[in-house]
Amino acid sequence: MTGRAARGSHVPELDGIRGVAILMVLALHFVCSQIPAHQNKLELVLARLTGYGAWGVDLFFVLSGYLITGILWDMRGSNAYFRTFFVRRTLRIFPLYYATLLIFTVLIPDSFVRARMPEVLTIRELQPWLWTYLTNVWVAEHGFEIPYISHFWTLAIEEHFYLFWPFVVGLLPLTTVRRICVGASLFALCSRLALDAAGFGPFYAHVLTPCRLDALCIGSWFALAARGDDGLEGLAQRAQRWFWFSAAGVLITSAVHSLFATLHAPAESFRLVFLALFFGCCIVLVAAQNGPAWAKVLLRARWLTTLGKYSYGLYVFHGILASGFARYSTIEYFQHLAGSHTLAILLQALFGTALSILIAVISYEAFEKHFLKLKKRFEAVQPAAVRS
Repeated sequence: MTGRAARGSHVPELDGIRGVAILMVLALHFVCSQIPAHQNKLELVLARLTGYGAWGVDLFFVLSGYLITGILWDMRGSNAYFRTFFVRRTLRIFPLYYATLLIFTVLIPDSFVRARMPEVLTIRELQPWLWTYLTNVWVAEHGFEIPYISHFWTLAIEEHFYLFWPFVVGLLPLTTVRRICVGASLFALCSRLALDAAGFGPFYAHVLTPCRLDALCIGSWFALAARGDDGLEGLAQRAQRWFWFSAAGVLITSAVHSLFATLHAPAESFRLVFLALFFGCCIVLVAAQNGPAWAKVLLRARWLTTLGKYSYGLYVFHGILASGFARYSTIEYFQHLAGSHTLAILLQALFGTALSILIAVISYEAFEKHFLKLKKRFEAVQPAAVRS
């Protein structure tokens, strides 16, 4: 991949990064979210550390922007550009998403829901928001109060991005698109700061699509820069310098976030920008041929790339399981087995992770894969003039 980024090339390290992202989110929901307040100091430290798993969502956003924008740019000029992209995205995203909603809203008998799972009635009441990918809009006002599927707010943001971004990349020059990436990132930062200053609830700046565009667009900027004159390897040389700058930004804003309560929200808003830059640099560095050897070896590990392969199903199913664990206090059962609340947290996390992987693999192999096979019918075809 010298010179410009190779068209259509597969980078296994990015599968590993996807695996890292899902591991972070699993830690957040299976450990941090399961630890109640006022526990022992060890659990509080554990909760604090795994709480940073929330950054896995930001890593997913940056990686999505990088990969999707690269795909779109490489498809420019192809026949049926828009149809190819939207059909292939639909085949990847919709089947599992809508099958999950179908189970909760239709397939579970109403009598069973009312008798055993009354919380599912909330999902059925909120169907207009869920079927139309507006989960994040509802969460902005009400918080993460949707049983089992509150985590779908991130899927809503990505879907909104997929709806408009192909037109930006497909119709505008490279320089203009890169400027839009910068402008949209600044707009996201200003939106978060404005919502906070205006006194809106804490969820608005966290989950509304305009407020989270910076991670997606920073990832997009890196993808476009990799397709510039200096190519991926040239970009990687610059990313080595930006890496330390962005890391320092994350550390400084994290310190301000922790030490000054009055600056909590502004520090978080700026930290998201530095975090996206940091993750963008990491992606570019490991994707380049001359990237750090130790990181490339780690990210090529079979177990990590396998997690990356099944990460979509893992994300969907782990949130359902984690919500169920908290709702039905399963930690009491694991505490009975382990004899310790702290060990019970870890045992439940291992069980939840293993069960999530099992369900995700079954879902992929028995259900999702059949839709993915259809993507071959919608390959991008470059005109002869472009191919030559």
